[in-house]
Amino acid sequence: MKQAIVIFTEKNKDIDRIRKKYDPYYKKFKSHITLAFPFENISQKELYNHIKKSLHSIRSFKMTLQGIRKSPEEYYLYLLVKKGKKEILKIHKRLYLRLLTKYLRKDIPYIPHMTLGVFKKKKEIDRALKELKNKNLEIKAVINSIYLINLNKNLSLKSYKKFYLS
Repeated sequence: MKQAIVIFTEKNKDIDRIRKKYDPYYKKFKSHITLAFPFENISQKELYNHIKKSLHSIRSFKMTLQGIRKSPEEYYLYLLVKKGKKEILKIHKRLYLRLLTKYLRKDIPYIPHMTLGVFKKKKEIDRALKELKNKNLEIKAVINSIYLINLNKNLSLKSYKKFYLS
């Protein structure tokens, strides 16, 4: 079973409208920030303990997503984390110590973000960027938990377990 670790964000009608138009995974996942990309075949007891240790001493924090950017590779459109980035990077780094080290994606830089769209061609992403450049998209939230999500074979959400920050 594939799993990943994410932060879910509150529902936002503007973001949902954009994701519905540009993100082919819109129906599979609600808006989120990925902390650990999909991995599999890990003892659940070890994983739960690892997540709890990784979150040790990390307190709830305020987060703001604002600013649109293309991914450095491929054709992903991001809504960037502005406030709370330091905390997200700290959690990400801790999660990939020890137990999850072999799953760390070294081929792409980790940029805390929410994916707004996935495109096949440069022309498509450039068109979307032009359309969205004048929109002042912003999400503010208080983050007090993260989620270990279990994925179906088609990578849709099967179930999740919530872990609270201190």
